[in-house]
Amino acid sequence: MSRIWCALSAVALCSLIAIGGAIAQQPPSSPLSPAPAASDKAAAKKKAAEDRKMKQQKTAGCQKQAKDQKLTGAQRTAFIQTCMARPF
Repeated sequence: MSRIWCALSAVALCSLIAIGGAIAQQPPSSPLSPAPAASDKAAAKKKAAEDRKMKQQKTAGCQKQAKDQKLTGAQRTAFIQTCMARPF
């Protein structure tokens, strides 16, 4: 009978340890770090839109230069890649 109690105690202890570890791994919900404000999200969207527009303009400029130089195939691809890597 004592073996049963010993086994049950061991199982209960292991269960408590496992539950404690799982609870410890959950990130705390901190009231000190508020969710991003709507204005921050709007500013991020606006910046992303501006970045896309600048990249489109840069791509168009590089393609125009490649066309003016009458580049084709691998030469055109290599030129556009190096052109896009340069600062705007």
